[in-house]
Formats: sequence, C-alpha cells, structure tokens
Amino acid sequence: MNKLKRYFYFFIHLNFITGFSYALYHFLNTPRSVFLHRRLWAYESWIIISFYCLFIFLILWEKEVRVKEVLKKRMKRFKQVLLVNLLLLIFPWGLFLLLSPQQLLNIFSLSSIYWRILGFCSLIGAIVYYFPYHFYKKKLAFYILAFGFIDNFLAGAMVFVLFVLKKIPLVAFSSVPLLFYFSFFFLEQARDYKRD
Repeated sequence: MNKLKRYFYFFIHLNFITGFSYALYHFLNTPRSVFLHRRLWAYESWIIISFYCLFIFLILWEKEVRVKEVLKKRMKRFKQVLLVNLLLLIFPWGLFLLLSPQQLLNIFSLSSIYWRILGFCSLIGAIVYYFPYHFYKKKLAFYILAFGFIDNFLAGAMVFVLFVLKKIPLVAFSSVPLLFYFSFFFLEQARDYKRD
C-alpha cells in the first residue's frame, strides 16, 4: 500500500506542477493589452498553487507514530483531513459556485447551470461527510467513507477527462489532484474502519 501511495502522490504532484506550468506559461505569453485574459491566467496560477500548498500541508500530517498511539493519532488525523474536505466542499466548491454573480462565473468560464448544480451538490456532500466526522463509530460511517472514495475518484476522473477534451476550463481542472487525494484518503479510512 505504501508503494501505491508513493506512486499515487507522485501522480498528484505531477498534476499540480503540469497545471501550474500550463497556467503560468499562458500568463507570461498573454499580451498585456489582453488584460482580462492575462488576469484570468494569473488567477488560475494562484488557485492551482494554493491547492498545491494545501495538498503539501495535508501530506505533512502523515507521520509515523508508535504502536500504542496509532489509533489516537489516526483518529486525530482523520478528523483534521476530513475537516479540510468539509471546508472545501462548503467553499470554494459549494458557496462560490452557488452564490457567485453570473459575471464572475462568466470570467472563469463557469457560466453553465451545471456549475450551480455542482455547488449545491457540494453543500449536500458536506452534510453527508459530516456524519463520519461526528459519528465515526456508527456503522453508516463505513458506507459513507466507501462512498467518499468512489465519489471523489469518479469526480476527479470525470473532470480530468473533460479538461483533456477541452470541455471545462483550467480553473476547474485545478481541483482534480485534491479530488484524487481525498479519494485515496477515504479508501484508507474505509479500510481502517473495516479492520478495526
């Protein structure tokens, strides 16, 4: 599992670096006269680097601990990472998409009604994922963790494919590495829950 995680994290690093390089390249090569597009590339570079820093912060939490402290430390880390996931689901993936003015969404090429629906679904997801955060010992928590693995993986894969097909903007693609990270996180937690 550790070897798989290493390769998986390498893939996430590569996604972030590629996305940031792509956005930065276009920012540097967009003439200053095209002010709006240049600023959009700057925003996208900033969003990607912010998500990348968040990802690095999350993996720095993963430290080896002594056997007798494993359960306590694992639960603490579980709550910390899940809390980050809940905050992302509420904002920016929820409230930003749901409540942003249409003109702002147009600038980011997120004007489709599907982005509003996605914002609403993200808020529903935050409510669902709050259950294992607060009621971890309930059996339903395992099924929500397993669902979290499938949900985040499929969302990440779908956004990745849509970006490759040029159906969605880079700003949406910037969430893909974190979606894959949370997918792996939920898989680990579901496996640990079943083992305990």
